[in-house]
Amino acid sequence: MTTRGGMTTRGATLAALLVALGRPAWWLLGLAGFLARGGILLFFLAVVTLPSPLALSNVVEPLIRPIVFGGVTPIFLAFLLVGAISLVAWLVAGGWIGAATEVVLIRDARRAAAEEGLRTAPDAGAGRWPIARVTAAHFVAHVPLVVAIALGSMAIVGVTYIELTNPSEIVTPLPLRIVAGAIGPILAIIVTWLVGEVAGGIAARRIVIAHESVLRAVGGGYADLLFRPRSSLLPALLTAGVLAVDLGAMLAAVALAWTTTRARLADIPADPVAIGLALASFAAAWCLALVVAGLIDSWRSVAMTFEVERALATEESPADHPEVRDGAAGGGTFGASTHHRPGDWSAGNEGGSL
Repeated sequence: MTTRGGMTTRGATLAALLVALGRPAWWLLGLAGFLARGGILLFFLAVVTLPSPLALSNVVEPLIRPIVFGGVTPIFLAFLLVGAISLVAWLVAGGWIGAATEVVLIRDARRAAAEEGLRTAPDAGAGRWPIARVTAAHFVAHVPLVVAIALGSMAIVGVTYIELTNPSEIVTPLPLRIVAGAIGPILAIIVTWLVGEVAGGIAARRIVIAHESVLRAVGGGYADLLFRPRSSLLPALLTAGVLAVDLGAMLAAVALAWTTTRARLADIPADPVAIGLALASFAAAWCLALVVAGLIDSWRSVAMTFEVERALATEESPADHPEVRDGAAGGGTFGASTHHRPGDWSAGNEGGSL
């Protein structure tokens, strides 16, 4: 794997984890961004009982029938319009909040990288409207996702309508039958979404670090995925995989605790001690899931920042930016800094400073 600044991508990812573990304030920022960008739905689903296939078909079938067979009414169009406006408003608001937390984490991670002696790009000064530009970069990076959804949605809607009105079988749960019938479009949407997330994250860091324009940053993000696939994808996919596994386990515990709590609340006569213990267990599981989500999401953000920092520093000429060259020379905590912190050994002098 390519080495930049004396450290591999895996080393920088591990360094990001160690740095994030020591900064709990970052966990709150990571959690806020995660929830605002849709993570709150996962916590919502953990405590909500989904309707049965029959009840779901009674609700969804009248909505899907006009799309499949035509005959769309003005009321249905108004319903779709309100739904679309609500979705766009949520995406914009959530994207803005997520971008704000991301900008703060990127700037904090840059300072942490300098403290730990990681090779960093030169400071380009303060840019204008960073949150707005990061928000726009994420939306632009997801243009391929919009195309994939537009092309695949009709196939998914068609399979859903058939399974609701004339199911192929009744043993397999409805969601699994829909996934099996439209596996191709669903996989294409998931892959396009993951690629857009990584490209948007790289673009956000190019905007904050190098103050690139939105289009140039997004283009640079996709170029990094094309020409540096391992170093660009490894931090994002590794941390996303850890988040998916850990958060899945935590949310399963939340769902189990909530099921137990509802059963205790329904007991007649009620047992205050049992109800109190059930509520305490549910609250503990819920809080632990939030902490795990915040920690891992902040780790993901810092790991991507470290990698983009090293990539941008490599693109710069060391002769033009001696501070980049000096940053990779010595022996800080993770690989270099000769002068960042009191007590570090100075390779160019005769002793350490105290």
